[in-house]
Amino acid sequence: MTLPSILKSRPLSCATAVLVAILVTQALLKRGSDWQNVFVRAGQQWWMGLDIYGGGSGYLYPPFQAMVAAPFAALPEWISRLCWAATSSISMVVMVVAAWSLAGGRPLRSMPFSERSEWFAFAVGLLCSLTYVLNAFAHQQTDVIVGALLMGGAWYLAAGRDAAGGALIGVAAACKATPLLWAPYLLWRRRWIAGLLVGIVALAVNLLPDLIVTSGGGLRTLQWLNRFVLPTQQLDVVLGDWGSAVQFNQAFVGTANRLLNSYANQTTTAPPLSTRTLKLIVYTIFFVLIAVSIAAAMRARRAAAVAVARELPQPMAFEFSMVLALMLLISPMSGRAHFGILILPAFCLARTAFATRDRILGLILGIAAILTLAANKDLVGSFIYGAFLWLGATTLCAFVLWAGCVYVLCCGPGKPSAPLSEPTT
Repeated sequence: MTLPSILKSRPLSCATAVLVAILVTQALLKRGSDWQNVFVRAGQQWWMGLDIYGGGSGYLYPPFQAMVAAPFAALPEWISRLCWAATSSISMVVMVVAAWSLAGGRPLRSMPFSERSEWFAFAVGLLCSLTYVLNAFAHQQTDVIVGALLMGGAWYLAAGRDAAGGALIGVAAACKATPLLWAPYLLWRRRWIAGLLVGIVALAVNLLPDLIVTSGGGLRTLQWLNRFVLPTQQLDVVLGDWGSAVQFNQAFVGTANRLLNSYANQTTTAPPLSTRTLKLIVYTIFFVLIAVSIAAAMRARRAAAVAVARELPQPMAFEFSMVLALMLLISPMSGRAHFGILILPAFCLARTAFATRDRILGLILGIAAILTLAANKDLVGSFIYGAFLWLGATTLCAFVLWAGCVYVLCCGPGKPSAPLSEPTT
């Protein structure tokens, strides 16, 4: 088979291969590396029995990832980076394929080019999320790997394999605690095994580092809680304070702190709102977001038998999407690299929009795409990027996609204007 015929018959595979080659090359040539300077360094400190959370370490996560990264400290740096790039590239493919499958999309390998609506939906979904995935690659973070665990877990849950789904999401929660939000959601849905496994696995794997190499300071998981989590939740601690400059915190707490307390001007001596008042406002909004999500999910389930056509994403996919968006919004810290998991709500909304020609969904996706691209420094330049970052464009993108899921679940996606694909047997 000649190269032109390969490009013609498998364009998506070829485009993926080119993208992966670029990302791997970038990983090997880039000067700074969070993977090497944060995770691998913390792994080396863990193996030596040192304090992985010591001053200036930059490692702000539960201890599990430090243990996983430890073996790479014994390798040449280029091999360590290559292994990270290969794992992250595979994870990126898993994220895309699993999210597309959860959104009800036809297998990409067998989807003909005549299915224009499906390909447009796929492109729009990537437009609203791929920038965040590439941000994780640019900084050599582990968010794409965590995203693959989440999408894989969600895919197993949708297939009715609760043990596998709960375990995978539990491993994701062991890396970064925000996936623990899946536990109460799954328990609320009476998926007891999956919900319990999320918490059990997350705790169990984070105890492994102390079982292998003890620490003089006590359990490392407790150290992480006492140094980072609990102090930030105190009423008098500034919102969004989590080991980085406030503009990089795109969780709702970070954006609310910037906008409501006007910290763009660092000469401000007295913020308009006290820390306690601002926290009360933000936590009330969190309660409203969760309550609205529950109400939308309950309404959708009551009408599921008549509201959803077979070709459209199922209500469960929109529920999963809301959980992912809420993870980002109510987290104490969400950097832009974390937002790649918005690929699931983006795919779900895009497929529904192109099938039903719903103008509201089209507007929602348009806003999400603009917000995503406007916060890309390579596309818009440093000044516009900084302005949109400060204003919380990424936060708003997550909120807009969450609102789109609520809209579909409450109002129904309508009937497809035309079949998306031929029925399969």
